[in-house]
Amino acid sequence: MTSKKYTPSEVARLILQSLKHEATAEETAALQEWLQECESNRRFYERLGNHAYFESQLQEYMSYDSRQDWAQVRLRLKRPRKRIAYRLIPYAAILAIVATITILIRHQTMPAPQAQPMEVADNRIAPGSSKAQLILENGESIDLTVVSANTRQALANANAVNTGKTLAYAPATPAATERRHTLRTPRGGEYELQLADGTKVWLNAETELTYPAAFIGNTRQVQLKGEAYFEVAHDTARPFIVKANDMEVEVLGTSFNISAYPGSKRQTTLVEGKVAVALNQAHAVLRPGEQATATPAGFEVREVNVLNYVSWRERRFIYEDQLLGEVMEDLGRWYNVEVFIANPEVYDYHLTANLPKYEDMNKVLEIIEYAAGVQFEVNNRTVVIRSGR
Repeated sequence: MTSKKYTPSEVARLILQSLKHEATAEETAALQEWLQECESNRRFYERLGNHAYFESQLQEYMSYDSRQDWAQVRLRLKRPRKRIAYRLIPYAAILAIVATITILIRHQTMPAPQAQPMEVADNRIAPGSSKAQLILENGESIDLTVVSANTRQALANANAVNTGKTLAYAPATPAATERRHTLRTPRGGEYELQLADGTKVWLNAETELTYPAAFIGNTRQVQLKGEAYFEVAHDTARPFIVKANDMEVEVLGTSFNISAYPGSKRQTTLVEGKVAVALNQAHAVLRPGEQATATPAGFEVREVNVLNYVSWRERRFIYEDQLLGEVMEDLGRWYNVEVFIANPEVYDYHLTANLPKYEDMNKVLEIIEYAAGVQFEVNNRTVVIRSGR
């Protein structure tokens, strides 16, 4: 039940303003009206204010000018989604907190805080980090987390420099030949790559990108397994082509995200510019804010909030009404854990949340427990999820 005057999202903002001690007299009165509507509203508010998750989220919320930023959020929400750019992470942080509370208000099913079995000191699961293997054309494998004289020499021969977080290739010389290299991140790993043409690629966990050390010819072609974010250097004479199994994405210069993990949805999400996607006989042209998902019949193209698909590059995992099973697949790759869903219906639960990417998984699971009404059990690197409803 919500106030006659305010929508659930407005009530969520009033709650945040109150917990932050910045509510005006009018806002306080409106919140009190909502609290007095029924006993469940009052209990909901009390539990919300006392829970550790929202205490921590309020610290982030307090770092923004809440009134000014909320006005910006409302303005963005009124615009077509394709105009919402990935750079608006501060607004997304506020919006995700509000959205989470909004859903709980609508359903009034927020579980009481529960014991958290994952909070065992020597059972904590650390987040992923920068690590990758480079496979040279001769099959030699170089661990990029190791910086030594031997690895520096091997990379110098490949015309590349490694920092431990980024692998960068020098521009091609006239005498360069097209040697194929593969950069591979494990579960729990990520890496940044700069190709010889200046294109930047961010590889997510459990991802493999095969590319030439120097682009020769009239096209620039790479092959992807997994997920990567591309900022393609503009070159009208040489289109940039990404192949992901039987899906192909062609661009001239733009920013986009491709997710093509084996057994999962294959999606291309465009942030800036313009791309053409092809799958067998199906073709589609995307504009900023659009996403193409491969289907047996070709592509499903829709407008999306790109924040939800590129936030992994910005130190967050932002989900808006996402299937919990898909969320756990993402987290399993990033934290290098196996996820077992004990109750099949849990996979189809929907989650809206703004999760910190570099926190221990234990804290992230606590957030999901609270927001989705589920329970987790952690045993070494296996996470079991059960319904708590």
